[in-house]
Order: sequence, then structure tokens, then C-alpha cells
Amino acid sequence: MKSRFRSHNHGLAGGFHLSAKADFHRRATYLYTLCGWKTRSEIPLTGVTASSGAAGSTADILIQIAPGHSPKITKQEGLVLEHSLEYSRIRIEAVADFEVYRGQQISVWPAAGATQSDIEIFLFGPVWATLCYQRGLFPLHASAILADGCITAFAGSSGVGKSTAAAMMSALDYELFADDILTIDFDQNSIPGAWPYLRRLKLRGDSITELALTSAAAVSERLDKEKYFVHPKCAADDRWCRLDRLYLLEVDQISSRNSIDRLVGAEAVRALIHQTYHFDFVVGTRRYNDHLAFCTQLASKIAIYRLRRSPLLGAGKELASLIRVHLKDGSAL
Repeated sequence: MKSRFRSHNHGLAGGFHLSAKADFHRRATYLYTLCGWKTRSEIPLTGVTASSGAAGSTADILIQIAPGHSPKITKQEGLVLEHSLEYSRIRIEAVADFEVYRGQQISVWPAAGATQSDIEIFLFGPVWATLCYQRGLFPLHASAILADGCITAFAGSSGVGKSTAAAMMSALDYELFADDILTIDFDQNSIPGAWPYLRRLKLRGDSITELALTSAAAVSERLDKEKYFVHPKCAADDRWCRLDRLYLLEVDQISSRNSIDRLVGAEAVRALIHQTYHFDFVVGTRRYNDHLAFCTQLASKIAIYRLRRSPLLGAGKELASLIRVHLKDGSAL
């Protein structure tokens, strides 16, 4: 299933208005596949390809607009996080309250005047990552492509160029597998892998210009204003794939060259811990030991590299060529 963009407006800019007595299953809903799960949503998700299915067919995940005000989240200002093993509650001031329940249901209480694009920034980010935690998956802060049928991930801190690296490789005919979050688990043979997540890119305007790409739409008029959605040249099909390697991206302000070095042992484990998406869930549920064990096992199963790039060389052909050569070099594993 190839990714394609759809524009959904439906008058949501002023907020969501639904009857408190409305039955979720009788409302207009949309069916998607995210991380391999059938997801039924009252929100027509932007940039996500709708799946085929009967209106009443069974779904793994329900995303619903909750009526009225959220009565369950502690009345505090700003960002509020309440995590437990059964449910999580997240408040983003002036955007929405979210409740994630047992890895099966996401309830959304939009703030007055909240736009769909603002809500989706957090729905696709920390809220979805929380749901993945509850279902036993590890959300890595990474974008990913497919190389020879296996996943290659690009991790790193915000703004370091994860999406840009994936965009460069997509331009070289590598399939985009996920942007910003890669949700990892182990199969019955203890092989690490993932299902595709969001197969569209969010890039800054300067990166779009440098890579000669075409933007589709602004991510948000209020939040993430400097980023735009971009169509990937190639998108992965909806199937579970093995995770083969990870590049930890870093910017080296001093060097005038790009370089790749292997990370092993405690350094590799530390890299995975540092690149955990929405680590607040681990803190809130005090699952430090479980998380450390997962990262240790994952580090023993995949190749992890530090990719230092020089800002003097930009994010163009030189970096893409280095990654492509490294991917093709069997001895690199």
C-alpha cells in the first residue's frame, strides 16, 4: 500500500462539536492501518492512507472525540502527564486533553479553537508513543527507510536531520518506512523489527530547498510553523520488517568531513536509551529495568553507528552517497 496525501478540512479549524449522547460506533469514522493495527478514528487523519473495511468491522485501536470537558485530568496549567500501566493522561494547554487506555483507545478533548493540525502533532507524537508503550512496543525517536528489505533507522535529537536523511535516501529510491517514530518489538524468534508508521515527511523549508523537493502543506499555522509535509518518492508497503541497523546522527561543528563509526556495548545501549521517544512514560511507570533490558537486547541484535556530519557539507549528495556506500558495504555489519 503506497502512501499518498489527502487533505481533510471538514470545518475542524474551530474545534470539534459532537453530541454527548452520540454513540462512537454510529458516528462517521475512518479506518487506517498504523503500526500494523487496524485503527478506527473519528478524526480524518491528515496524510494517512485510508484502509478498506466495512463500517462496523473490528478495530484494534479506537480514536474518539470525547464530549464536553475532560473531567479526569488533574486541573493544572501547561503540560500535564499522568502515566500508569493501565491508562495515561496528557494535557497540552490550548490544544487538547488526551487519555490513552490499555493500548486500545485514545480519547481526545479538543481545546476551544484548536485546529486539527495542532491536535495531530501531539496525537501522532507522544500520544501514539504512549499507546505503543502500553502495547509493549519500544518507540524510538527515529525516521527509517528500507534497504534490501530491512529497516535502516536514523535517530538523533530534534533538529539533527532524521527526516532529512530519510528524505535524501528516499530520493535515491529507498522506501520511506517511518518518520520521527519507529515502534520496535521482537518476533517469536527474538528478531527485532517494526511495522510502518507515518510514511510522509516533515521537513524545514531550508532542507526542502536544498534537496530540491516540493512541499505539500504546512504542518501547522500555529505550531511547527517552520515545517512542511513532503511526499516521499517511495513508500514502504504495509508489512512487518526486520530492523537491521541504526545511525545515530550528530552534527560535528569542527570537522570538515562526514564520518561513520560503530558503537558497541554500553555505548550502544546508552544511545538507544537516549533516543527513546517520550521517555516520560518510562519515568511515570517506573519501568527503568524493563526498558534497560529491552535496549540491551536490541543493541545485541542490530548494528548501531554514530554518523557525524559536518554542517559545512550541508545535507546533500555527499552525505547521501556516504550512507548509500555504507549500506552496500557488507563488511560494515
